[in-house]
Amino acid sequence: MSTIKLKLALCGCSWASDFNSANYSNKEVFANKQLWQYNLGYQPDVYARPGSTNLKIYTQVQQAIENGFDKCLVFLTSPTRINIAWQESDGWDLESKFIHGRTDIVNNSAPQETREYIAKYYNEDVEILNSFIITEAIYWKLKQTGKPFMIFTNSFEYYIHNDWKIFQQPEIIHDGPEKLNGILECQGEDVPNHLSLTGQSRAKNLVLSYLNKKG
Repeated sequence: MSTIKLKLALCGCSWASDFNSANYSNKEVFANKQLWQYNLGYQPDVYARPGSTNLKIYTQVQQAIENGFDKCLVFLTSPTRINIAWQESDGWDLESKFIHGRTDIVNNSAPQETREYIAKYYNEDVEILNSFIITEAIYWKLKQTGKPFMIFTNSFEYYIHNDWKIFQQPEIIHDGPEKLNGILECQGEDVPNHLSLTGQSRAKNLVLSYLNKKG
C-alpha cells in the first residue's frame, strides 16, 4: 500500500526540524528535499523546532492533532533545556496555544539573563521528572486519536528510569537520529537537523526500519 499521500506529522527539537525553522548556510545540505524527514515516502508536516523543550514538543503534538494526520512521529529531547516565560512577549500564552513559547538550552552559550536564571532555579532532576510526565501526556493524547504513532526517546534516552512503565509501551522507540551525532561522517554544520548527506541517509534508514516494521 502506497503511503505517498498520507500525512506524517513530525514533532521534536532540531533533530527533526527543517529549513522552515530558521536560516542555514550549509553548501552540501541546503533544501528540505534533502532532509531525511522528506524522504520517508509520506507527506511530511514538520512541527519540530530547534531548541524545543519536551513541553514545547507537547504543544507541537497538540497542534498536529488539531490539524490532522495519518501517522505521527515524536522525537523527545534532552531535559537540559528551559521554558522562558518571564515576559508576555515570550510567547507562552493561551491565545496562541503556546506554539510561540520561547525556550533556551542549558549551557554556557546561553544569554546572561538565562545563565543567571539557570544558576538560581534550574534543577536537572526536576526537569527529568517533568519530561517523564510530559511523555506520559503525549502518549495518552496520541493514543486517544486512534491513529498510529511512535515516540522516539532520542535525546531523552539517557535519562529514563527503569521503573517508568510508559517507556515499555510498544509505541515507544528507544532510538532516534540523535545517536548519529557521534559519527563524524554523519555530522553536518549549520543544518537544521545537524546531519550531513550521509547522516540524512542513515537517519532515513533508521526511521524507516521502524516505520516499515510497525506498518
